Amino acid sequence: SLLAGSQGRRSNLLKQKIITSSIMAVLVGKWEYSSAENLDGFMTALSVPDQLKEMARASKPVIEVTNAGDSWTIKTTVSDKVKDTTFTIGQDFDSNALDGRPLKCNVVLDGNKMVETQKLGDVTIVITR
Repeated sequence: SLLAGSQGRRSNLLKQKIITSSIMAVLVGKWEYSSAENLDGFMTALSVPDQLKEMARASKPVIEVTNAGDSWTIKTTVSDKVKDTTFTIGQDFDSNALDGRPLKCNVVLDGNKMVETQKLGDVTIVITR
């Protein structure tokens, strides 16, 4: 019946909202650095200046994720540098690297992970949180 179909769609929407809310609850908060694979090679490929490489090796970045409706903000603190990035999931946005270089970015949710793709010229960077 039409009513049963409508209730089924509402039920699916409710389930989707609950799942999305659960993911948001898992991601929101303050996070400390745990590991990075091939950090030196990564920084060399991006032509990161030696001074910033030394700072990155010595620092333990802190990430703070907040959410208000469709708007997400990631505050990254590395030593004395702070970068705030506000975006909507699934929409392209412009940002800047900590050294000021322009980035083209997009963030999607993949299960309980937030996956950010950054493009810096011909280089693509994928960050999974």
